[in-house]
Amino acid sequence: MDYKKMRDYTHEEFVKLVMNLSEKELLELSRKYGGYPVLFRMALDDRISHIPFIQTGAAIIIRNEIGEILLQERTDRNKWGLPGGCQELGEDLRVTAVREAYEETGIKLNPLDIELIDTLSGESRKNSYPNGDIVYNNTSLYLANVTENDIKELKGDSETKRLQFFNIDSIPANIMDIDLINAYKNYNKKNYRLK
Repeated sequence: MDYKKMRDYTHEEFVKLVMNLSEKELLELSRKYGGYPVLFRMALDDRISHIPFIQTGAAIIIRNEIGEILLQERTDRNKWGLPGGCQELGEDLRVTAVREAYEETGIKLNPLDIELIDTLSGESRKNSYPNGDIVYNNTSLYLANVTENDIKELKGDSETKRLQFFNIDSIPANIMDIDLINAYKNYNKKNYRLK
């Protein structure tokens, strides 16, 4: 099915469109417009769009051979963050992490080769979008170790201003996801003590 650009729909047209789609068509539309949670938020009546809701997703620490982590400078906020995003309906969170990593960095990863660091939720995961939507993210944070060969062709998507590897002790000051970075630091401390 052909869809107009998101901004070409009035709210009423969009709601009418969504109401007449099958589950399969809703998933197709959600992939076109940034994921199922984004589709859901777009369908909300403006009078209730300020009501916070829970959003599930994944983020990933991509670590190179010298221990630096890959950060993405985002176009929508002019801040640095980790690759990641919303879970699609029926999607395993490992697949979410790998899919988002590929979309936002061009790096191909195997869901079976990534490691769960932690799952974060609560106040530290509260996020306000530029349009005023408020969400509380439940985020599974994963780790992927990559080689020089894996990262030779980094390429971002429309959400990415630039990609750069940083030493964990010298990340930019204008970073979002500081709770995820701290979870990674704690993970490193625990693993260092176990060795």
